[in-house]
Amino acid sequence: MKGDSMTLNQLIVRAAVAYPEAAVLDCWDMARERPSKRDSGDTLALFVARELKDTFDPDASEAIQIATAVRAMQRAADELQAVAHALSELAVRRAA
Repeated sequence: MKGDSMTLNQLIVRAAVAYPEAAVLDCWDMARERPSKRDSGDTLALFVARELKDTFDPDASEAIQIATAVRAMQRAADELQAVAHALSELAVRRAA
């Protein structure tokens, strides 16, 4: 591991700080550095935890780790935005 890298737990905590009620931590097993087996009920928080785990490279520098996490979250946000847009268009067509 490079000297300027972070652990997966550190990245998860940083994401959790930004997430409502830090719910990402409810979906994360800090001891095992993997998603928790308990059901927190917040599937989006679970998705964030899983996506960060799946894209995390412990041998990458901190800058690369963060950039990779940003890309993963941005890609997910773009996909969610596309779904929201499609549903919004459907609602407008149904209302007309």
